[in-house]
Amino acid sequence: MTHTLAALVIAALLGGAAPALAFHEEAGRTVGDVIDQFRGLATQLGQHLWTGPGHGMPGGPPAPTAAVERPLISLMLDHRDELALTHDQTSRLESLRQDFTREAIRRDADIRIAEMDLAALLEQPSLDMAKVEAKVRELAKLRADLRIERIRAIEQGRAVLTPEQRTKLQGLLGGAARTPRRTAEQRVRL
Repeated sequence: MTHTLAALVIAALLGGAAPALAFHEEAGRTVGDVIDQFRGLATQLGQHLWTGPGHGMPGGPPAPTAAVERPLISLMLDHRDELALTHDQTSRLESLRQDFTREAIRRDADIRIAEMDLAALLEQPSLDMAKVEAKVRELAKLRADLRIERIRAIEQGRAVLTPEQRTKLQGLLGGAARTPRRTAEQRVRL
């Protein structure tokens, strides 16, 4: 901020207020872009890390999301009493959730780095379309790999339950599972 203010003052003294103003606007846009990226990262990590009351990050408030937006494994654990989960089932589900959370954090970081790399490529005065295309394809693959891992973890979680428990969970989620705008991934959740 002080660098921006200093640049404005110097430019004004030298009669170049227009370039200084352009610099200030560009700096503002850059800061805005960085803030937007951090918000996106925070949202994604919040979705991956929030696991329900009593199972989330210490001191962190629960995310205000509909039940269908929460991971199925966390829903199973939230309803452990109603589902009559055994100690072994609970341990296996908690392990699956923890393993996925670790993997999601790693993959999210890889996605953020690739997004930064793409932004740097797009800022070049002359775009190298081959590099841009490769980076966009890399980003798509990273996102797809994360989604596949989520679906795999969900399927492994479902396999832990008995057929009776799956039926009971379906009944517990009855209303939440019928939201009008669900993604394919959400439809796979149960």
